[in-house]
This record gives sequence, C-alpha cells and structure tokens, in this order.
Amino acid sequence: MTKKNCNRIKVKATSLTALIVSVFVLSAMIVPALSQYDWDVGIEVGDTFKYKGTLVLWEGDGSFPPTSSLEYLQTYNESDWLEYKVTDVEELIVTFEVTTHWKNGTETVSTLEENMTSTTPLTVIGANLTEGTEIRPEATFFGQPMPARCLNASIMREYESGPKETNVMIWDWNFFDVVYHYEYLFDKETGIKVYFQSSATDAFDMSENIFSYNATLELIETNVEGWTVIPEFPTGTGMLLIFVAVTVSICILQKKTKWKRW
Repeated sequence: MTKKNCNRIKVKATSLTALIVSVFVLSAMIVPALSQYDWDVGIEVGDTFKYKGTLVLWEGDGSFPPTSSLEYLQTYNESDWLEYKVTDVEELIVTFEVTTHWKNGTETVSTLEENMTSTTPLTVIGANLTEGTEIRPEATFFGQPMPARCLNASIMREYESGPKETNVMIWDWNFFDVVYHYEYLFDKETGIKVYFQSSATDAFDMSENIFSYNATLELIETNVEGWTVIPEFPTGTGMLLIFVAVTVSICILQKKTKWKRW
C-alpha cells in the first residue's frame, strides 16, 4: 500500500468517527414540530419495560467501546437488565426512569427524556402505526445523507400471553463505505420497542483501529396488563419471510425516492 493511500485511509477513518459521533448527537438535538406527527401515545405513567442487552459479537484492536455513540455496547455487556419506567408523558415527549442492574450486583438510576419524533436511538414510537409510516425523515449531516426510516412491515409476535401485532423497521446506513445495520421491532398497540439489533463490520474508531460488533436488546418483562412477555422470537423460515418482505419494501422505497449515491 502506498503512503498516499495510507494517509487517505487515516483521514477517512478519523472523519468517519467524528461524523458518526456528531450525527448521533445532532439526531438527538433536532426536534421537529410535534404537530407534524399525528400520533397516539400507547404507554402511560407507571408502565415498566425490562430489557436484556447482549453483546453478541465484538472484534477489535482498539478501545472498548470504540466511540461515545456506542457506549451502550458496554452497558449491554456489563449489565443483567435495564428497566424503563414511564414517569411522565407530555404530548409526544416521554420521560423514563432507567434502572440498570449491573452484573456486579449494583444498580444505577438515570432519567431519559425521549422525544418520540426525534430522539436516537428509539425507545417508543406512536401507537397503532401502519406499514410505510415515516418514523424519521431523510436528513443530511455534513453533506452525507441518512435515509428516511419507515415501518417496513407488520408481523405477529408470539408471547406467553398470546400473539401481538408488531411493527418492523429494518434499515442500513452506508456511511463512508461502512454499513451500519439496524433492526427494530415495536409493539403496535403500545409503540414500545420490544427488540433492537445493531451491527457493523470493519468500522473505524477514533484511533483508526478496525472493529466489528453485533448487539441486541430484547424486552423480557412488563407490567402492562394482559401482557406476559417471555417472547418466542421468530426464527428460521419466519425470519426469512420477514427479511424478504422488508427487502422488497426497501427496494420499492429506494426506487420511489431515488436516493443519492453515498
């Protein structure tokens, strides 16, 4: 590899990391007018949602977590569970008290104020939304586009208390030739997130080290009446059908919107 190419990769890596951090920070700061979203809130004060985070894969030579925007990887890896308790709902802004139970036996409590129309990552969206609903609009950060995020499909997800309709949102973000893959499942009735997956291969940290990761977050318990979780996440043929349906939806959307080349 020539010296010129090495320098180009270093500049690219540093710029990539800085932009990734900035994107996630700016995403949380950008607040669209709430009137643009005619959404119903499906959760209420007192509702609790307990999650289990799992660091499925981590490969990298640099520090962990690799960037501030991926600190949740460390949380998933070092905690037994996280519980989100709804303490306030005002229009489309929801406040959660978040209790993290760490593997060393200690617990920490923090407050999360989430704007359902802008905060990243997403914990809750509108209730009873339908396939094709735009959850986040297309945006541009430092000249780099981020595609609109829309609900791709609706599936039935099995729980101990019975099946519940679930909205699926799967999207890829090709950012400077690094593909970040995201999967969300939201309970349709409440709008709450029941499953989240994030992954990337051969991404760069701030020290220009290469890393790959795969992490998941899954709802394991809730006090919502009539809903006993213990989920049976669809596998095999079921998941294949979901991904086929979502891929078709994404392809159709790409043709309609004619996204710019990354």
